[in-house]
Amino acid sequence: MRRGRLNSNLSSRFLNVVNDYAEIGCKYVVIPWNDRLAGHPKYDEFKADAEKIAERAESLGMKLCYHNHDFEFEKVDGEYKLDILYKDFPFMYPQIDTCWAKVGGEDPAEYIKKYAGRAEILHLKDFVGQKSNNMYGLIGADGKKDEGPVEEFDFRPVGYGVQDFNKILASAEEIGIKYVVVEQDRPCLDKTPLECAEMSVNYLKSIMD
Repeated sequence: MRRGRLNSNLSSRFLNVVNDYAEIGCKYVVIPWNDRLAGHPKYDEFKADAEKIAERAESLGMKLCYHNHDFEFEKVDGEYKLDILYKDFPFMYPQIDTCWAKVGGEDPAEYIKKYAGRAEILHLKDFVGQKSNNMYGLIGADGKKDEGPVEEFDFRPVGYGVQDFNKILASAEEIGIKYVVVEQDRPCLDKTPLECAEMSVNYLKSIMD
């Protein structure tokens, strides 16, 4: 399940993963990728799969979340696919990725307010550059080669890119976010992953103290 996509025939092994998460004390189970969204012929099939996972998770004291990328900000009948998902799946909790929300055209600090009282986890992620076809290398979905001159898209430690984290964190506190998670898909600036993590942590300390 490299890309986190649910199979159309949900087998017991996926539900067993939920059992394993509960055994090690997790509070949340997250679907990190799905392309069967509103407008897709297998959208209802995905809903049935997700409902099974949510039911098992709830029975074990956990919540099912969905993690977005930027493509969920495409619209169907004038509404974001992500908003349709959360409307159609009341059992699913948002795990909004602030990087992809911004790449998708939204101000993350404002967008997360839609889910006040429902979203409990927020992904803090920074970046530079412009949307391209090769942003998903970590999950094995590089896409086709870009054509034309664009500022190269790249991830950054929190506070070293384009995001306004003072504003994002203020909104997170306002809507009752319980956990913020620093995520950086790949290291940059000739730093190791741990060095990038340290830069993110130190930046957050500097604005939260």
